[in-house]
Amino acid sequence: MTGALIAASLLAGGLGREAQPVQWHELRRELTAVSDSFGGRLGWSVTELETGLRISHRGGERFPSASTIKTVLMGEVFRRIEAGEMKWTDQIPLPPTAQRNPSMWAAYLKEGLKVNLDGLVTLMMNFSDNTATVMLGRHLDPNRIEASLNEMGFRDTAWTSGPPPGNVRLTRLREIYANMGVTSPNEMARYLSMIHHGQLASPAASEKMIRIMSHQYWDDFIAYSAPPQVVVAAKVGALNRSRSEAGIVYGPRPYILTIYTDAQADQRWTDDNEGNEAVRRIARIVWRRMNPSHPYDPPAGAERWFPTGGGIEE
Repeated sequence: MTGALIAASLLAGGLGREAQPVQWHELRRELTAVSDSFGGRLGWSVTELETGLRISHRGGERFPSASTIKTVLMGEVFRRIEAGEMKWTDQIPLPPTAQRNPSMWAAYLKEGLKVNLDGLVTLMMNFSDNTATVMLGRHLDPNRIEASLNEMGFRDTAWTSGPPPGNVRLTRLREIYANMGVTSPNEMARYLSMIHHGQLASPAASEKMIRIMSHQYWDDFIAYSAPPQVVVAAKVGALNRSRSEAGIVYGPRPYILTIYTDAQADQRWTDDNEGNEAVRRIARIVWRRMNPSHPYDPPAGAERWFPTGGGIEE
């Protein structure tokens, strides 16, 4: 399914295949050192796509998903469309301004507009727009999202925004892991693997999801660990207490990387937040160990061009 994307990534970057073996022991040692020195709880999972080999730290523990759970909503939209229940062009009316969630884009659209599924998924995944996300979550029905995840064997992953009355599990998970969602590093890695291998939806739908994820506006984390010619299909997340990102890196040796933090001592909303820095450190270590023949570091001054969120202020 994704062979064409991988090949295009390699050819565009002029990198060639990675011939040197992965030093898995050294990779684990370096990543564990980052986890052990972190001011909070930190988990990660690394999967080599061609072999399925995985190493992880706290990979089976639940963490606040923050916006990485939006990947699950995207997947559910594609599954429903392919089941004939929805169309990519279906329109959903925007809620009244007073009922919209803080976000940089859809929250400012004029009253009375309708946005189709294509637009909402794009806003949700590329810009992490929360108004678009909540609209999709309600349209998909939290109970049905939960049933779909359970059917696929996901026990630690859930969409917890606006749990329906009577759903004790979602309500409890929301209380513990905040208002967007919950997952584990290994389960989110498995979800991404299903997208990559065409197991979540058809090959065409799966490839479209990867294309969407490869255009993420918030590209200053895992994407900055790899040369700009390499396709990185990812979704970032952030809360006061947590930072996270889950992505597929289509480099010479393609891999899945998921990183989650919780109970952070550093809760500043700055680029040098300890969680942000930990995500970047882990991503760069993984790139270097997975692709030792192709070392890469962002050029000096790269942080000057990090995303700003659009500069909209109330």
